Amino acid sequence: MHIYAIAYICKIGKINMKYQTETKLCQNCEKDFIIELEDFSFYEKMKVSAPTFCPECRLIRRLIWRNERSLYKRECDLCKKKVISIYDREVPFSVFCKECWKSYAWDAMSYGLSYNPNKTFFSQWFELFNKVPRVSIVQYGDCVNSEYANSIKDVKNVYLAYSIVYDSENVFYSKNVERSKNIIDCLNITDSEYQYGCINGDHNYQCQYVFYSASCIDSYFLLDCSNCSNCFGCVNLRNKSYCIWNEQYDRESYFKILKEIKVDSYKFVSENDKKFWDFSLKFPRKYSRILNCINSSGDDLRNCKNVSNAFYIYDSEDTKYAHRCLKLKDCMDVTYNANTTMSYEHAAGGSDQSSVIKFVIYGAPALNEVEYIDNCSSSSHIFGCIGIKNKKYCILNKQYEKDEYEKLVEKIKSDMNQNPYIDKNDRVYKYGEFFPFEFSPFGYNETVINEIFPLSKEEAIQMGYSWKDKEDNKYDITLKAKDLSDNIKDVKDSILNETIECGKSGKPFRITQYELEFYRKMNIPLPRLHQDERYKNRMQIKGPIYKIWHRSCVCHEITHGHNEKCQNQFETTYAPERPEKVYCEDCYKKEIY
Repeated sequence: MHIYAIAYICKIGKINMKYQTETKLCQNCEKDFIIELEDFSFYEKMKVSAPTFCPECRLIRRLIWRNERSLYKRECDLCKKKVISIYDREVPFSVFCKECWKSYAWDAMSYGLSYNPNKTFFSQWFELFNKVPRVSIVQYGDCVNSEYANSIKDVKNVYLAYSIVYDSENVFYSKNVERSKNIIDCLNITDSEYQYGCINGDHNYQCQYVFYSASCIDSYFLLDCSNCSNCFGCVNLRNKSYCIWNEQYDRESYFKILKEIKVDSYKFVSENDKKFWDFSLKFPRKYSRILNCINSSGDDLRNCKNVSNAFYIYDSEDTKYAHRCLKLKDCMDVTYNANTTMSYEHAAGGSDQSSVIKFVIYGAPALNEVEYIDNCSSSSHIFGCIGIKNKKYCILNKQYEKDEYEKLVEKIKSDMNQNPYIDKNDRVYKYGEFFPFEFSPFGYNETVINEIFPLSKEEAIQMGYSWKDKEDNKYDITLKAKDLSDNIKDVKDSILNETIECGKSGKPFRITQYELEFYRKMNIPLPRLHQDERYKNRMQIKGPIYKIWHRSCVCHEITHGHNEKCQNQFETTYAPERPEKVYCEDCYKKEIY
């Protein structure tokens, strides 16, 4: 039983029968979803009503507010400086550069509204939202030479990369990178250096096309390997060196073969990619990549306890429905957050070192007892506020005394239930629901959620989501991808002046000075695809996230301690129709050790 349920039972001595597992119909997708006993216990702790949207639709509703990769050129509406922004020129509010946003040249409180009980709360909040200025791009801490990067913190030399944090440096065309340097075309990398085309790597050095592996050095095309060096085309290896296609070689033979097969050739790399993934199907996959966790489900979890339906979560406890977070406790429906206790329906980022926060879009650090806010920081006891700093007892950006604040907040919550907001698709928003889809300033196709649950323009509009028609920048193509040199050794510095046509989409892209130096050092052939196409390829390799299937182990090896087929069952991100052989943890360990 989940710890929320245990705590609740201890509190009352027995299970209160008013809280039972309940099946509800989602307002959005009109499918059934289940609310568990421990969920009700959490909602009581957070003093919110049970949701009327299913977990998947709640995720869509939050992430429709997170634009990572759609960047625009515009000017700061205060100082008129040219900036890179996640907002285009069509948004109704002002957009400020980072310096102006942080300055004392403006005051978010000057936009404050007096609450009107004759209008819905959400309509008043949206009125405020369309008035208060926004910061052009999401960058926290000390970010150096990273103008074209979004959702970053304390980094240096980051270019067209997103969710890059904690002293990372020289990161290009990548996403979700922590404490790492010299990273290109990667996804989910921690504590690593010189990585190219890698996914989910931890403490790796000088690797190319290495997936779900840790503590590996000077290796190519690895999957689920640990503590390996100088290996090529290997799967499920532990503590090995000089292996090719899972066969052991001596050092001299290994390097001789690598030289003969020309691993630095684009032709070889592109042909070998399919061969590697076909080869990998011979080997079992562990049902989930969960390390040092207790009573937890999801994928890419480390050092967690009582964490369920979560993905890419580290060092967390008592958390459910979460993604890309670390150091959480007592949280539910949380994405892109760190060091937070008691958070519910947190969407797009920030809110570091915060507690008791509900319905937050972007939240900067040090928030406490806040609800329905966006881009606020170092504040407590605020409700429906946008862009304020170092404040207490504010509603819709207007200051109140403590007693007056508490009474008005209770009235607003009551009014939200009596007079709810109803969107254009007849979805009802009472107190306890996150912000309506239609309030987001981004098109569905601009946001992270379109990468997870892609929709056509027609499908998105039918669901009541907005869509942004975009025109690609026009450039004169000077070189086609098919005409690039097969080997980086043959590439001259003049490539820096070329505009290359993507071999798949036809989009133009260029090679930067740092990229060229990186490719030369690592003996990597020039890419033939635009960075967006390379990103799509990585997301396909990554496979589905936020989706879990209940399955049984497919192991039939009687040497693993069972007669005929293993009877263990588990929750996994591997769909039943996928070709991989998915094992439980016991069978997987017996297979590889």
